[in-house]
Amino acid sequence: MLYTVVYTSIVERHAPDGGGLDIVLTKLATTHSTLATAIGSLAATYIFLYAFLRLTQDEKEPPLVSTAVPFLSPLIGMVKWSMGFYTHMRDKYRDLPIYTLRLPGIRLYIVNSTNLIPVVQRQWRTLLFPPVSARASEVAMGGSKEALDIIRDDLVTDNGFMHAFIKATQPALSSGPALDELNGNALKVITSSLDEIVAQGRPKTASMFDWIRHEFLMATTDSVYGPHNPLRNPDNEAAWHRYHPTIMFLMLNVLPLWAFRSAIKARDQLAKAFRDYHINGHYAQGSIYIQRWTEHFVSRGIPTDDIGRFHNGGMFALVANTIPTAFWMVYRVFSDPSVTEDCRNEVLKAVTVKEEDGVQVCTVRARTIKDSCPTLISTFQEVFRVHGMANSVRLANEDHLLDGKYLIKKGGMVMMPARVQHLSKDIWGEDVEVFNARRFIRKPGEPRPNPVAFRGFGGGTTLCPGRHFATTEILLFTAMLLLRFDVLPADGGEWVMPTTEKSSQAEAMEQPDHDIEIELRPLEGADRKWRVSFDGTGEAALVAEDL
Repeated sequence: MLYTVVYTSIVERHAPDGGGLDIVLTKLATTHSTLATAIGSLAATYIFLYAFLRLTQDEKEPPLVSTAVPFLSPLIGMVKWSMGFYTHMRDKYRDLPIYTLRLPGIRLYIVNSTNLIPVVQRQWRTLLFPPVSARASEVAMGGSKEALDIIRDDLVTDNGFMHAFIKATQPALSSGPALDELNGNALKVITSSLDEIVAQGRPKTASMFDWIRHEFLMATTDSVYGPHNPLRNPDNEAAWHRYHPTIMFLMLNVLPLWAFRSAIKARDQLAKAFRDYHINGHYAQGSIYIQRWTEHFVSRGIPTDDIGRFHNGGMFALVANTIPTAFWMVYRVFSDPSVTEDCRNEVLKAVTVKEEDGVQVCTVRARTIKDSCPTLISTFQEVFRVHGMANSVRLANEDHLLDGKYLIKKGGMVMMPARVQHLSKDIWGEDVEVFNARRFIRKPGEPRPNPVAFRGFGGGTTLCPGRHFATTEILLFTAMLLLRFDVLPADGGEWVMPTTEKSSQAEAMEQPDHDIEIELRPLEGADRKWRVSFDGTGEAALVAEDL
């Protein structure tokens, strides 16, 4: 009936006298033929892709899921669910310890089971992380072919560039004098900045994320690069803010570079600034860490221009996740009055006051902050659990039978999304979606959740080497705020948590979609002289590898 109405309408419109009926019928036939051909082609393509998908999937591989639209269903799901994609898939395929997603040109093996994580991490010579770093060196940092050939020459053994780099720099980031010096220099910058606020004699209003971002960028880079820190140049700081948000898109390498013209220009500006820093030997006045970093790159023959480029990657490792973590830490501590009170009472125990040359000096003992402030430490861990979105990735350099059961094909990527573990009711209980600042405070006789399920800093051979530096810097920054300021919403209203849907997934921590205006009100005693003592300091054991 509908066809008859449409047909009659077309005929009356194009051939009211019947003279053009043949023309109309010819057009209809052509249209139907084209439509039929298109539908047939789509159907044939779908059948071909579906058959290809199934025929190229080994029965020993982890079960294949999300195949409704071959090779595209996972991408559609990632766009739809964004950061919640992997937890959605876990809930949908709860009985699968590991499963396969097929995307154009790549196999993804997604780990659901906590028990499989250590199994993956033990296979570090077969399931590799260095190829991921090498790719970042190429597409995100713009490394030359000569430098990339050096980096990629040996991605497996301890003699390879990547593994040797960790061995060369790790001592400077592990517990000891070098790490204490890093943290001490960072806290000097932070303390000086807080002194300036107090000296104004009135509360300071600030956009919280922007303020914390600047403070940590300056404190961290000053402590690492020393008195000739290139980021002290406001133009270079602005360049970093233009370049940094594009790193994820550059890594994906799906858009032409001209689409990132401004970011590439900013990247090159930073690379030149770091090249000059290197050529002038300013690293010799920097931290032990940056000295060892430089020695490794030079000893391996990395060209001077590339050393400047690779400093951009070093910057990302230093601050990209530290900044949003500090933001959420301050938000979670000060937005809950009971948490503020408990944390303030705890950090007060770390303070000793004595008079020196007629001036009252308050010394904060770093060891006490990390050892004897359970609510503060628990809040820090809960920030990682709730806001963390790290995704540990490994690339298979050969076919491998994982746990003697699951075939991982050469070139496939094994992924261990932190949110799958961090938001599991089986591990954390029915209130898994609720931020509980005291969740990690253990009572005598109470069982502790599987430490492997806490993925705040990754794990295995790719456990974040700078975790102790970042942890101490964030905890002491928060402690200094607690001791010297009240932090309140600037409008006198309630704290409103910002959304995070626009977070860059190149980072391991959510970023706020919009900033929060705050007011920092100095407390009584804030105008005293404040400093931090690292005498006898140790490191907080927050992850399985440190326990």
